[in-house]
Amino acid sequence: MKKAKKRLIITSLLITILIISFLLSGCSNVSKYAKSKSEKASGESAVVDYTCVLKPKSEKKIYVILKNYHGDYWETVIEGIERAAKEIDAGVYLGGIDNETDIDGQISLMEKAVKEGADGILLAPANSNSLADSCEKVRKKKIPVVLIDSSINSTEFDVCYMTDNIDAGEMAAQEMLTMLHDAGNSPQEPLAVGILLSSDASQAMVNRVSGFLDYWAKYAPTKWEITKDIALNGGDVEKAESDAAKLLKKNENIKGIYGCNNTSTVGIAKTLTKQKRTDIVMVGFDMAEETKQFIKDPDYRGVSLMQKQDQMGYLGIGTLNSLINGKKSEQKYFDTGVIMIDSDYLMEKGVS
Repeated sequence: MKKAKKRLIITSLLITILIISFLLSGCSNVSKYAKSKSEKASGESAVVDYTCVLKPKSEKKIYVILKNYHGDYWETVIEGIERAAKEIDAGVYLGGIDNETDIDGQISLMEKAVKEGADGILLAPANSNSLADSCEKVRKKKIPVVLIDSSINSTEFDVCYMTDNIDAGEMAAQEMLTMLHDAGNSPQEPLAVGILLSSDASQAMVNRVSGFLDYWAKYAPTKWEITKDIALNGGDVEKAESDAAKLLKKNENIKGIYGCNNTSTVGIAKTLTKQKRTDIVMVGFDMAEETKQFIKDPDYRGVSLMQKQDQMGYLGIGTLNSLINGKKSEQKYFDTGVIMIDSDYLMEKGVS
């Protein structure tokens, strides 16, 4: 995993500055949605307070902080966490935020975990910069921190389980180009592809965009471009659906949309289905019911990169328990991998 470590730590700051600046230049949608800490989209905190999911009488306490408590993706993460929790002697306390823009909410949950005597913290950081200080404070108290789903722009954590998101972004771009060609789009004609994000503060999102743009720049026809009118949905499906609809209305040359996370992908799938846009190619992440049905429908062209988020939760809890027990990990990053889901894959697996 040395390759991933080099990419995620050494170049993360440059990627954040260069890639997101490129994407968001001239983009009024993002500036309106990406509010400051004091200007939450909802006006209120979206914290889901801790619940002990297993073994409340155990003296050892593990606190889990998710960056989007609800939804298909995170339900699968929780399944992995609960499976691991049954195998260890520790109380597992589950909490998180309901909106990925509520960074203050995650920080407050980090502070509360320490006050309540956490022996270890499993964190899915919503913001790769803002959560770095919190992780440092926790580790100074000799409390191990394991990250899942995304990393932070710091080395102040013990282990991280996540997808190699640059590689995944490259895979997404390669599949997008293949499907665009297969759909009969001419390399000699103008064509546009839009990108939907949940957050521009997540290293996972930044790297998925970085990998996509890098591959696109190398292999896409010169007349095929990436749009810059990108909005952030904060992990909200309805917002993602609205963003996809606006993208289609504003850009007549749109022939493909890339969803960088589960909620973005669901929003795209729902919009294309409602508008019967069979001319649009979709590449997304993860596997909600709407995404599955879209991919299965022979009238549409779509694939999704399914992460192994259950493994992130399962391995994260197991490793955290080992760290609490005094064991060390020589490796900091672990790539949990992705699976390319297309209609053939679903047919082979007999998915209904």
